[in-house]
Amino acid sequence: MLMSTYHRYKRQKTHKSLVLKKTAKPKAIDRIIYFAAIVEPLFSLPQSYQIFHDKAAANVSILAWLGFEVMALIWLWYGIAHKDRMILIYQGLFFIVDGSVVVGAIIYGARWL
Repeated sequence: MLMSTYHRYKRQKTHKSLVLKKTAKPKAIDRIIYFAAIVEPLFSLPQSYQIFHDKAAANVSILAWLGFEVMALIWLWYGIAHKDRMILIYQGLFFIVDGSVVVGAIIYGARWL
């Protein structure tokens, strides 16, 4: 009798249906965050522009910008693992912009520290 109760319990447990909650409409803060995720990486563009325009990177630390690249890669990995579109947009843009600074810094002879 005990085994039949156990199997009945297991069967009921596996055949339960999932209850889906309604998704809420995006709040104002969500829209602001999307805006910030696109605009904030653009603040690094002047550094990249200056390097390629002046063809000089004497005051740029390659190590610091490589650190930003590594952190962006970690965040991208996290965003992919959790399927978080916001993190993917935000860190993807940072990775591209920071990568342009690193490439320019290497080409035009920046310091490593």
